[in-house]
Amino acid sequence: MLNANLTEYGSLTCRVIDALPAEKAPEKLVVLCHGFGAPGDDLVTFGPHLISESTDIAESCRFMFPEAPIDLGPMGLPGGRAWWPINMAQLAAINETQDFEQLCAVTPDGMREASSELHTAIEQAVADCPGTPSLVVGGFSQGAMVTTDVVLHHRLEPAQMILFSGTLLCREQWAAQAAAHPGCPVFQSHGRQDAILPFQPAGWLRDLLSDNGFDVEFQEFQGEHAIPMPVLQRCMQILSRSMGP
Repeated sequence: MLNANLTEYGSLTCRVIDALPAEKAPEKLVVLCHGFGAPGDDLVTFGPHLISESTDIAESCRFMFPEAPIDLGPMGLPGGRAWWPINMAQLAAINETQDFEQLCAVTPDGMREASSELHTAIEQAVADCPGTPSLVVGGFSQGAMVTTDVVLHHRLEPAQMILFSGTLLCREQWAAQAAAHPGCPVFQSHGRQDAILPFQPAGWLRDLLSDNGFDVEFQEFQGEHAIPMPVLQRCMQILSRSMGP
C-alpha cells in the first residue's frame, strides 16, 4: 500500500511518499527537486514508479518532493513554481552567443535563499524519520542547481547526490566550497542536444566536482532537456543498493 502525505517542512510544502509499514523506519530518504516552471508535483510520479519497479526501493525508501517557493502564476505560468527567478533574455543571449563562461559566473538572485529554505526542509524531514536514514538529494534542471548549492554551500553530506540536467553556476564559490567538502557519490546526467542548459557547462560541473574529490558517474545521452528512461533506470539501480548513513 502506498502512503502519500502533504507535509510542511520549514517554509516548503513537501509531498512525501513511501510503501513502508507504519512500524518500519525508512533506510533512505530520497529528496528530489523539480525544475523551473514545473508544478510542485512534477516529479512525484517517480516515487510510485520506482517503488513498483524495485522491491529494494519499496522496502527501504521514503521519497520527498519539495515544492519550490515561488509561484509563477502572476508571471503568466499558472501552476508553475520556481526556486528563484530566471532572466530568460539573458539565458537566451548566452545560448545564442555560446558564451557559457558568462553563465557559469552567475550567482542568481534568490538562489541562496532557496538553498537555505531547502536545507531547513531537509533537516526537518530527516529529523522526522525514525532512526537515521541515509540521505539522497537530487533534482532536475533548476532543481539540480539548488541541490548542488545546498550540498556545497551548506556542506550537506548526503550518501548520494543526483543531478538531472543541471549546470555550473557561481563557479568560484562552488569551486571553493567543493574543495572544502569531504565529497560524496554523484550521479549526473545530461543530454547532448540540450538547448536549454547546454551540454558543455554540465561537463564543467562534472569536472569541478571530480577534481575536488566527489565520485562522479556521468551519463550522457542523445536527447534534449529531459530524464530519459535509461537515466531513470540507472537511478533505480543506485537507489536499490546499500548506502551508509
